[in-house]
Amino acid sequence: MQLGLPFDDLWSFVLFIACLSAAIGLVYLFCGQKFAERISTGTDDYADQLLPRQLATHEEYSKGFLVYFGTMVATVLVLSLIGPNNLVALGVPLPKDLSPGAVPIAVALILVGLMPTVPLLLDVEKWLRRYAHERAYIPSAARATAQRLAAADFDFTAYEGDVLHQPEMRGVEAADFTRPRRSLEHDWARLSCLVYEQKYRRTAGLMDWLDADLLRDYAKDLDTIETAKKSMESDVATYRAEKAKDSSYANEPLRRAIRDNLYKLYILLGCAVRLKKRPNGDIDPALRQFGFKLSHTTLPPGNDDLKLVGLSIVAISILLLELAAIELVFFGLWTPSPVFPEKFYQPFIDTASTITPHLVAIMVADLIRSRAIKNGTWFRRAISANYVRVAVACGLAGYAGLVLWGLAQVRALTPDGLLIDAPYALLAMATGGFYVYHLDNAEMHRRPSRLWEVGSQTIVTGMCGLIAASVSFELILGGASMAVDRIVLTAVIDAAVGFVLGWYLPRAAAAKSDPLADVKDERVQTLEATALARFGNSAAATDWLEQPNLALDNKSPRAAAVNVDGFEHAVSLLQGPRALIA
Repeated sequence: MQLGLPFDDLWSFVLFIACLSAAIGLVYLFCGQKFAERISTGTDDYADQLLPRQLATHEEYSKGFLVYFGTMVATVLVLSLIGPNNLVALGVPLPKDLSPGAVPIAVALILVGLMPTVPLLLDVEKWLRRYAHERAYIPSAARATAQRLAAADFDFTAYEGDVLHQPEMRGVEAADFTRPRRSLEHDWARLSCLVYEQKYRRTAGLMDWLDADLLRDYAKDLDTIETAKKSMESDVATYRAEKAKDSSYANEPLRRAIRDNLYKLYILLGCAVRLKKRPNGDIDPALRQFGFKLSHTTLPPGNDDLKLVGLSIVAISILLLELAAIELVFFGLWTPSPVFPEKFYQPFIDTASTITPHLVAIMVADLIRSRAIKNGTWFRRAISANYVRVAVACGLAGYAGLVLWGLAQVRALTPDGLLIDAPYALLAMATGGFYVYHLDNAEMHRRPSRLWEVGSQTIVTGMCGLIAASVSFELILGGASMAVDRIVLTAVIDAAVGFVLGWYLPRAAAAKSDPLADVKDERVQTLEATALARFGNSAAATDWLEQPNLALDNKSPRAAAVNVDGFEHAVSLLQGPRALIA
């Protein structure tokens, strides 16, 4: 086996393993510090002011960190296997006469030292960290919880009677508890109740359902919210006086200030409860103690485990198929070509070579689609055009991954080597295109039959492998007929890869959990139930939900519920006189 590093010397190999272990430890320390840092988004969203560790549960944070740390370790490993000569040729500044075994620690030191200072590397690190944060639902889970609390009805029963006379409740009237949603009085009462309740629990030490460390770290923010509430008491009194004179009077800046402080409380309370959540993962009982009337929802399981299982089975399948092929050679059924695998270690190398373009394609396709959806451009374009763009990008990224892996196996990068790897970009294109296809089908609830999902990806991936191997060996040997057995083996292996991915990726897509999308669906379901209760029959409720409404900027109530403000406006229409509903 020829690598960028000479492993023929036992002591060099031992030194390499020792330095690699030290390099992984160094990368772990670096990743632990960087992953815990905020990423500036350029927005004034309060959720972005919290630290990542406070925006995710321990399990979520660990999963995201493993993505970040694992990618950095893989980078160090690949660069180390490339070897010092190839690294110098690529422009990596390594000391002269560096022992090949010490390359990992040198690579780790350079990576850790240059990444925070070189603009390009810094951008790559931020992109990777943001991607890993998103895998840990940072900060989407915190925003989703805040949206749930904002959309939930509120039970003011516990705040009646003597509680109304507490200092934190100054400026609140009992009539505010029955005012409709979206009214300033309702928001004011809710803000006052939450300020009172969280302060009471902090001072009384009733923190069984709350993360005390988070509330202690952000005690100044909670005090600032209370101070802001006190400063608005006179403004609310003025508002009430003006409202008594003119029923159409409104004070939008005051209402916006109240809601801004409510949002901050929602973020802090939601995170405090999520970090202290019970083993069953249900945070609703803790939030109901504050007065939130939350409907019970069962969150779908995440899809990362299914993807990991699928990729693991892909690796095992490749390894077993190639080992079986090597065993068949010993039966003398045919005379193997010179490129047919014979060495015991070849299946392990080929497994890494085969899985690389597929793994890179899944990561790149997921990133492109997520960014396009976030920017609102994915579903505005033709679906087929999206798939072509993703396939091309995945092909280029998969090809780059193959080149790097190939560089780890040879002493130098050659034009012939670059040309030979190019056809295998077809595999990355196929996997990337199918990945977003499965995601779209699952999200739009239009999944085809399992036979089509599995069969189409099996056939397309197998054909891409057949074409890629034929072209590649035509370039290597001057004739594909000289490597028929290897070409057939490659096609069979790639068809097996397509079968496994076609089996697991659609299931993973169907199980994909997006906290913000889940909360949006919950709002729509709540609005549907409220409309049904108001109209008394499903036909009238459905008609109202689907018809554009002038009060909602000519949007249908169902479409307006996409955001919290539109949802509250729609609910307030249902709570008002029937004449205002239409």
